[in-house]
This record gives sequence, C-alpha cells and structure tokens, in this order.
Amino acid sequence: MGESNKVRITLESVQDGSSYSHSYEGEWFRKAKSVFIRYSEPADEGNPKAGDVRTLLRYRPEELSIMRRGVIESEQLFTPGIRRTGYYRTPMTSFSLETDTSLLALEADSAAAEAAMDAGLPSQLPFTIEWQYEMHVSDQMSGRFHIRLHIQEEQYS
Repeated sequence: MGESNKVRITLESVQDGSSYSHSYEGEWFRKAKSVFIRYSEPADEGNPKAGDVRTLLRYRPEELSIMRRGVIESEQLFTPGIRRTGYYRTPMTSFSLETDTSLLALEADSAAAEAAMDAGLPSQLPFTIEWQYEMHVSDQMSGRFHIRLHIQEEQYS
C-alpha cells in the first residue's frame, strides 16, 4: 500500500499520573516495512497564533521514531530495552534528551484488522500504537510517559 489514507488520530498521554487526550486529522500509509502517520498539531493549544507543528511517526516492529517540525522541532526514538538519544528545540530553548522505552506495541483494534496484519504491520484500520518510556534530560529523569495513539478511519459528515 503506497497511497495515503485520511484518518482520525486520538492521542492519549499519561505523564506522571496526569492524563491528556487530543484528537487530530491526519493520514497514514505503509512503505516498505514501516507504517507512517502524519498530522499537524498546534504548538500551543491556548494560542492559535503560536503556529503549527507537523508530526511524522514511523513505526516498524521494535522501533518508533517521531519527528516534529515547525515552531517546535524534535526527534525522539523509542526502542524497547535501549536508551536512545534525541533532541527538543524551540526559539526559547534547546536540549538533548534520551528515551528509555519499556513497552512498544501495535495492536489491531478489530478482528478484520487483526486478520489483515502483515509482518507485524497493519494493512487496514483501526489500530493502536502504545508505548511507555522514561525521558532523561542531562542524565536526570524528567518524567514517565504512557502514550496510546489510536488510528481510525476519518468519519465524514
């Protein structure tokens, strides 16, 4: 599957016990042995003039990378059992970070989607990518995160 498909993305995040949920419109596609998910999000939910951030996720079994471009630029890499280096930059600050991932999984959310899995990658919707990690900045643990990214077909009204 090389073409992209419009999707509704629900991002659920738990950071040190505090929960957040956001919904975005985006697209997903498969290329080679990876699944890509692309969407835009506001840099600051409370300030529409802050600009947008374009986010691209690349999932392949045992690895997830997230690249953000715009007012905020960052790269993070998640590989279970391996501490990976990344960065975070805004006009006001810049720092290196490390992620220590304890869980990375992709689950089909229906029997039909489960049957359509190919080499651990979905070929149809819906599906969920879930990961848990600790973030370290300057060798100090700065937070524990549990993220669920639910991808489903965009509903048109």
